[in-house]
Amino acid sequence: MTQFFSAWHFDGKTAVRRKVEVQVIGRQFYLLELERRHGPFEFADLAYEGDQTGATVYRLDGIDGWRLGLSGPVPTDLVPLLPAKRKYGGFIDRIGLGPASVALAVASAVAVAVVVWSPQWLAPLVPQSVERQLGNALVGDFGGRFCDTKAGKAALAKLTGALDENPGELRVEVANIDMLNAVALPGGRVILFQGLLDQAKSPDEVAGVLAHEIGHVRERHVMQGLLRQMGLAVVLGGFDGSGGATLNGVLSTTYTRGSEEEADAHSIAALNKASISPVPTAAFFERLSRMDGSAEMKKGERDRVLATYMSSHPLSDDRKARFTAAKVPGKAYKPALSYAEWTELKTMCAQDRDVKSGWGFDFGG
Repeated sequence: MTQFFSAWHFDGKTAVRRKVEVQVIGRQFYLLELERRHGPFEFADLAYEGDQTGATVYRLDGIDGWRLGLSGPVPTDLVPLLPAKRKYGGFIDRIGLGPASVALAVASAVAVAVVVWSPQWLAPLVPQSVERQLGNALVGDFGGRFCDTKAGKAALAKLTGALDENPGELRVEVANIDMLNAVALPGGRVILFQGLLDQAKSPDEVAGVLAHEIGHVRERHVMQGLLRQMGLAVVLGGFDGSGGATLNGVLSTTYTRGSEEEADAHSIAALNKASISPVPTAAFFERLSRMDGSAEMKKGERDRVLATYMSSHPLSDDRKARFTAAKVPGKAYKPALSYAEWTELKTMCAQDRDVKSGWGFDFGG
């Protein structure tokens, strides 16, 4: 049976709005305009576009700009042939606004959980070779700020070897920057800053800090933090010329409370195995805690402390107590380095005439 009803139409070729009559034949229709007939068109090819000044507007797949506006009443038996109206979108309209809101909230919670927790199981899957390449790409020679003297490097190697069974897998450096900090970076890279050596009163204090950073390396916390902060694009998609910004982000990466506790446990175990007392490390934390927020501190010192060990390593009475309690009664401890070795390590940057110094550079090189 053939039916007719009035409508308006844009053909997608001109901006002229045409008054037409719709001729329906089965599941097809024609558009009649004076002596012309356009079509046939399939109802199945129509898609709901929206409502406009009292008319329901449809578009036709495959013809850009094609529109059909139905202003008057549509025969009831033709309603099933026309696309259903959409208020919010296909997904929401199908299940309703309420259920869709709940579903989207659940999906958001899952996405947040993936971002927070996935690094813990993704990090071990990143090959060590990839992590080493990433560390080399990020760090390079640190803008020429790495210190190098024969005796200083020997002392540092001795200290590292005492704290780790496979020191050849690590690359520990001292950076000639007056910042009280130490950081672990991808690929087994660990950096001790000169400001840390200046503040340390003994090599035993540095040993506890270094062992803590090695703990972050061995537990793959570095990759976890990198994945959490920078996302998989850093590892899988490269840096896109933003290596400096990426390294700055890594340097400010903070670890979870659980990661810090694991690194502390690793440090205590390494110190115990090397027969180095953990008490100086506890004293070091105590001293840093007193420095933090001190009103008597000079402005230059305050500015430096803002970017210190305390900004990326949470200090607490629990940590100090943990290292203090780790002392084994009756155990014979020995210094981490001799006085001469400790002196060479602390003054390595001062003795290196070629090393650059200070903050005045972009970590990206």
